[in-house]
Amino acid sequence: MKKAPNLKHQPRDKMTEVIIFAGNDAWAHAKQWQEQDGRLAGDSVPPVWLGEQQLAELDKLQIVPDGRYRVRLYQAGLLRPGLVNTIGQKLAAAGVRDADYYPEGMHSQKRENWREYLERERAEQAEKKKVVELPVKKKERVKDDNASSLALNQMGASQRGEVLLAHYGGELAIHADSDTVHHYNGVVWEPVQDKELQRAMAQIFIDAEISYSQNAIKSAVDTMKLSLPVMGNTARNLIGFSNGVFDTRTGNFREHNKNDWLLIASELPFSPPAEGETLATHAPNFWKWLRRSVAENDRKADRVLAVLFMVLANRYDWQLFIEVTGPGGSGKSVMAEICTMLAGKANTVSASMKALEDARERALVVGFSLIIMPDMTRYAGDGAGIKAITGGDKVAIDPKHKAPYSTRIPAVVLAVNNNAMSFSDRSGGISRRRVIFNFSEVVPENERDPMLAEKIEGELAVVIRHLLTRFSDQDEAKRLLYEQQKSEEALVIKREGDSLVDFCGYLMSSVMCDGLLVGNAEIIPFSPRRYLYHAYLAYMRAHGFGKPVTLTRFGKDMPGAMAEYGREYMKRKTKHGLRSNVTLTEDSEDWMPSCAIGHK
Repeated sequence: MKKAPNLKHQPRDKMTEVIIFAGNDAWAHAKQWQEQDGRLAGDSVPPVWLGEQQLAELDKLQIVPDGRYRVRLYQAGLLRPGLVNTIGQKLAAAGVRDADYYPEGMHSQKRENWREYLERERAEQAEKKKVVELPVKKKERVKDDNASSLALNQMGASQRGEVLLAHYGGELAIHADSDTVHHYNGVVWEPVQDKELQRAMAQIFIDAEISYSQNAIKSAVDTMKLSLPVMGNTARNLIGFSNGVFDTRTGNFREHNKNDWLLIASELPFSPPAEGETLATHAPNFWKWLRRSVAENDRKADRVLAVLFMVLANRYDWQLFIEVTGPGGSGKSVMAEICTMLAGKANTVSASMKALEDARERALVVGFSLIIMPDMTRYAGDGAGIKAITGGDKVAIDPKHKAPYSTRIPAVVLAVNNNAMSFSDRSGGISRRRVIFNFSEVVPENERDPMLAEKIEGELAVVIRHLLTRFSDQDEAKRLLYEQQKSEEALVIKREGDSLVDFCGYLMSSVMCDGLLVGNAEIIPFSPRRYLYHAYLAYMRAHGFGKPVTLTRFGKDMPGAMAEYGREYMKRKTKHGLRSNVTLTEDSEDWMPSCAIGHK
């Protein structure tokens, strides 16, 4: 077997740690270690390194001396999760007992200890060397009925688990957070619940005409799960289709590989574009819907396409959620249907804001890549659930008949409603994530096409190819969404749903605290032209809002509300009280009491 670079330089002492760099930048990192970091640590041994060429032939490569006790593995640049697993398997096969993996490189403190993983991997490899004979064909059983009876009845739990694994072609892995087994079906890794595994094990006994007990079945499944490899993470540059994978980083399309760890894929096949293909000529129904929904606004059309790309590429890691508002008949529902097509119907789930905030109901959205909240009734709340999910935080999941656990939900969230949601959280957590689109143009009843969604579905391949070409630089899609986030139409919607944000629209800010005094509710006489809090109370009364926020809450929320306009809210203590940096605009006269005192 061919040796990895620098392997021959490793000391013969089996207790001496071997350092390995793996990734597309491994050579440069290894060189830096040898010339700088290693010298500082008193280590003069050149580290083993695995660059792109070595990783391509990893199965033919020896990467560590046999019987070595300990290894330190540093990721150096890009390294697919599947290759990390392969490296771990090779370390286990070489007899390595302990290893630390640094997924963020040699200058990071983030570390994963692999001792238990290597032990599991060694046990699994040892089990695979055993020949397990399962008599499922009656003709073979007739020849030696005694041997066939022994095959399952006298197996230990781990051996029965090996039989079950073989039933799935050996293509099983386990999700670390949820402890759910996944089966690779040639395209994606799909979840297989414990009950389904138990039924499969029972069927194996039934086919072999051998009696079984519930304990024998359950122990086989539980023991098998202990030996399964832990699933890796899907690379963010991969988009799955029914016939292969599109790599947005290289622009290449290739066959599926189980080490991509895809959880979702489009139900459509990928195909090359026709000559001169455009949306207008080859996807006329989609093009008509898009242009009408954005009222012929080219820039807004680009931003809507950015949303569709976000769904197609499952860029939940952008930490944004989309909210589409507008009157009925404006194209919102069609957008939701297009997003469903792009994500795949099997990967889409319908939910409510309540479902995102409740641990029991959240269990219903686990495993989906697109969460759509359709035709929502008016929502008012702090949005804690949607903030945690889109922020990439682990959230509590409390599924029925299973132990609770915490996990991240890698899904894009799309809310569709006639009225914008109203959030009480003004800390910036919601504002940073929320991207609002307003579809304001209603299609006349006599011009509506009830078959529009079906027609667009027939054009979906064209739409997908356009999205992949248009956003070959994925960051451009992200920039367009941030642009929409700060757009005038988004601000108008926020003002309609948040009285404090609307109030701030009547304020001008200064770089100095030379504006209105903040004041409080007890100051007499009531002076909205002198005191900022009085001005806020006057605004609330004039607009018929019955629940103004307290002075304390007002002080906490003003910075976030002013930030919606790109302005800073400041205040400082003076001998007359707290003075702010804001003053009222002339437009405030529309609701200002005519007898309000204006002296300073």
